[in-house]
Amino acid sequence: MIREMLGMAEGILQDLHNDHGDVDALIADIWDCEDSAQRGRLFSEMRSKLLARLKAKQEVLNQPLEAGKDEESRRFGHEGTSEHQIIEQQIHKMAQLGDRMSDEWTAELKVLQDLIEHHNGEEESTGFSCARDEFGTDQLEAMRPRFQARKAALMTQIA
Repeated sequence: MIREMLGMAEGILQDLHNDHGDVDALIADIWDCEDSAQRGRLFSEMRSKLLARLKAKQEVLNQPLEAGKDEESRRFGHEGTSEHQIIEQQIHKMAQLGDRMSDEWTAELKVLQDLIEHHNGEEESTGFSCARDEFGTDQLEAMRPRFQARKAALMTQIA
């Protein structure tokens, strides 16, 4: 109760919040990078982390939300699934483009950044609220190790 009053996240929600910061930092590093090869390495790192996170979150949190008892939670779960697909498509589009320093690639990076910022903003407001309505603190805490393990397994497959 005190954690919720202070706005602190629990379990998987804290991990998701932390992941948002990690991805934001990687995107900032990509923007700051003036070397094509280094930019490519940073993009590959971000791609692996982001795709693993999206897939793990889909399995551990979004699917249970989609089957939740509350209409808003179900809707949010489905919306999150759709946004994950759009973000994945954007990442794959960027991976197909050649020069990481080109105007086209940089424009696509901006699109990706906007998609992620929108998704993460909604997730931390509406999504976290829906998750707290659907699941108790113990359930959210129990989702954390499953999320971490799934994300780690997916990282080895994606990398």
